[in-house]
Amino acid sequence: MVFLSLLDERLKPKGSRDPLGFEQVWTKYGRQVVGNLTTITNSLENFAAALLGFNWANELNKDISDNDEHKLISATFLKYEQLAAYLRHENKSGSIMGITRVKERMGDIERNSFDLGTSSNETILSDQVGYGLWGFYSSASRDSGLIYGNKRRLTPKGLQIVELIESKLDKAKLIKLIEQSSVTLVEVKELSSQYMAALNDKEVAQQLIQALMKGKSRSLDISSQYELWLKTQQIYSQQGVNGLDSKNMGNFISQLKLLDLSDELNSSLSNIENIERVLVALNHVFHYCRTNDGKNIDEINQLLLAQNYQFEYLPIHLPPLEVQNKDKIQQVLNSLRSYDYISVIEQLADLNKKVMSERQGAPWIEVDSKKLIKVRMKQEKFRLFKQADLQEHWDYDYFLGSFLDISKSYLEANDG
Repeated sequence: MVFLSLLDERLKPKGSRDPLGFEQVWTKYGRQVVGNLTTITNSLENFAAALLGFNWANELNKDISDNDEHKLISATFLKYEQLAAYLRHENKSGSIMGITRVKERMGDIERNSFDLGTSSNETILSDQVGYGLWGFYSSASRDSGLIYGNKRRLTPKGLQIVELIESKLDKAKLIKLIEQSSVTLVEVKELSSQYMAALNDKEVAQQLIQALMKGKSRSLDISSQYELWLKTQQIYSQQGVNGLDSKNMGNFISQLKLLDLSDELNSSLSNIENIERVLVALNHVFHYCRTNDGKNIDEINQLLLAQNYQFEYLPIHLPPLEVQNKDKIQQVLNSLRSYDYISVIEQLADLNKKVMSERQGAPWIEVDSKKLIKVRMKQEKFRLFKQADLQEHWDYDYFLGSFLDISKSYLEANDG
């Protein structure tokens, strides 16, 4: 995937290059626990801002003919998102998508107004439709039962939340600004605090978090995700924010498994742990090979054997669920557990070739007829892990990390 130069780097999905296709593998297991969030949807404030914008964009274009409606709704939403970004930045929001351009424009002391529209000097991202709230927060909002359809119309639940936000705003004044072609700095300063207070209102946050954690499941009280949310609150009550660190996913899952979990959630978490350990171990060898262009695999085999790694902690079989290239990954796992690094390297190169071929790209590493490693995508900085790091490091968290980020921010803001 190509990322445009002015796209915020923090928006780049983890694993976007994914040379072994492990992102899809992990996702299949992770979706057993978190069904609606994505790698990017980690801000409650962004969900509130998006819902309000979806609704207003539809309201302002309700009398448009059907042929033009979708285009005009999205264009109106872009203007709203730009206005919202300036209002949020004035109040020091840390969740703005498009912060680079917003910060640059609002930092220009000679500027006293900001244009709103769809041209490059108005948009806040190189591709605001694809990489802003319209693109990134739609699927999760849909899967949470808050919007429906390509036009992002609100469901009754979504409308209930938006009406609560609107009750705390000067809606008429904000709508008038969206209909204009620009907003002045004076207007931004006047409305910023009110707008941010409405987005982050405690009752709004409470309704929104419940919708996000329950999703559209009819069995809300027994869904794995909602159970995960209840147990996350329990961990927070016992340990505070230290127990909800998305950068220490292994610890979070370990703490969860000390609680009284349903068999379904406990099994899903075990599967996530097991697949993570396998993928980390295989990535470790693959990326080490990327630092050894031109070396014979016999030499790399000896170097890896000298590390004296122990792989008894790895599962014998991949966790149940049908995933892409499962047979090939199982073969590499078998070789790794047998400490046959030569086969591991050859099998990883073969998997990499298959994955990249499906994307119409060249493999990152190859083993030639002389058993020499040929590296196309070199890794300049890489150190072999120690045993403990190999067993504890996490390469993936995706939407489980987003779940934790949203949970943590909500619980901190509403503590007591």
